[in-house]
Amino acid sequence: MRPAPDTLPPFREINHHIPLLDKAKKYRYHLPQCADVVKPELIAKINRYVNAGWWKPITVTQAAPLLCVAKKNGKLRTVLDARQRNLNTVHDLTPFPDQDQIWMDVARVKYRSKIDLSDTYEQIRIVAEDVWKTAFATPYGTFVSE
Repeated sequence: MRPAPDTLPPFREINHHIPLLDKAKKYRYHLPQCADVVKPELIAKINRYVNAGWWKPITVTQAAPLLCVAKKNGKLRTVLDARQRNLNTVHDLTPFPDQDQIWMDVARVKYRSKIDLSDTYEQIRIVAEDVWKTAFATPYGTFVSE
């Protein structure tokens, strides 16, 4: 398996928009905590993502907390608590494609390929005017996701 890219992808024909119901709405957030056992992994992740251009340090008045959760194997899982912001987001009502039809179509083809979706969110660009809406806070600073 090829490792995930370590650079910010280019803008493409389709890029992600984050439509809000009320752009002026303010949210109440708490300062995130991180257990000592996963802090080194969090620092390494922040450094990797900033160096790749996926995250950028920023100063904002409000940011969703990035929570540090230990997986069963003890490794770090970061979770963004964006529930308040999500309640203020225009919901995308696009239906999911028919999975059975996709399987039938794939079964008929001669060649198949495996799609690796490592660091998927970091491979999707957000339009410049919506980047500020991705602000999140960590114990080591506030960032936006490009």
